[in-house]
Amino acid sequence: MLGKIWNPSGPVKFAMGLILVGIGFAALAYGANDIPQGAKTASVSMIWLVIAYFFHSAGELCLSPVGLSYVSKLSPKKFLGLLFGCWFCASAIANFIGGFLGSYIDKITAEHSMSYFFMIFAIVPAVTALLLIVFNPILKKMMHGIN
Repeated sequence: MLGKIWNPSGPVKFAMGLILVGIGFAALAYGANDIPQGAKTASVSMIWLVIAYFFHSAGELCLSPVGLSYVSKLSPKKFLGLLFGCWFCASAIANFIGGFLGSYIDKITAEHSMSYFFMIFAIVPAVTALLLIVFNPILKKMMHGIN
């Protein structure tokens, strides 16, 4: 019984990582709460950035090694190199999309607030994590017993 608690399935580990990333962005949203709408400059405590980096790093430690491990475990051996390439290509595409979405910061902060901008990036991974937890039994069946 303790093995299942201390070693959750891959989708749950991904969900934990996404929740940690969401907490990091929620910390940034809370820290930016006092920045007025449309402000061009602002001064906030550095602790919010430190907290965000901590949670983002912890979340990344739940995502990247687990993802690489499951790519190697679940891939057909003759396509292993190709699928590792797909994993890193997906990371590159995700970084591009993140940069593209980040470019909307001026537009969103002019209409809403800096806190609103960061809260978007807190809610999306949290919802995705909840979906992973809900679909965990189905995903585990699709993994054919590989832990």
